[in-house]
Amino acid sequence: SHGRGARTWTDEEAAAKLASLRPVKDGRLITVRFDSTVGDVLPWSFIPAQLDVKVVPGETALSFFTATNKSDKAITGVATYNVHPPKVGLYFNKIQCFCFEEQRLLPGETVDMPVFFFIDPEIMDDPQLKHVNNVTLSYTFFQTDMDDEEDDDDDEEDEDEAA
Repeated sequence: SHGRGARTWTDEEAAAKLASLRPVKDGRLITVRFDSTVGDVLPWSFIPAQLDVKVVPGETALSFFTATNKSDKAITGVATYNVHPPKVGLYFNKIQCFCFEEQRLLPGETVDMPVFFFIDPEIMDDPQLKHVNNVTLSYTFFQTDMDDEEDDDDDEEDEDEAA
């Protein structure tokens, strides 16, 4: 599927929490900074649309990253992520994220890729994190298809082998 937007997948468990999710009253403001890099061989630019967002625990936030394929071939990549400080990762819930799916960009194509997230209100009860006001969410994109797969016949053969 070559839509204009990125392919996103929903984490049903995180989404289910949304119904009862409320921003913590008088909750402390946490600044989530975004960081992005690309693997050595991937000819993409990949940048956050905004450098940071401020949220209170229990408040949802939607942020975008922009990726551009700077090569003359269609390329598929996948993003890994990490959260710093690492213990905050326990409370960091991504409802939708481009990192859940491989992303295929056509030559010269630019896509805006969303991450929809919240920080679990339970972070407020964690004594080890009571002084944490800054969190960094880092993504690294890696190329997943090392060869050129533009020939549709190859895809069909792959499906036959998998059957």
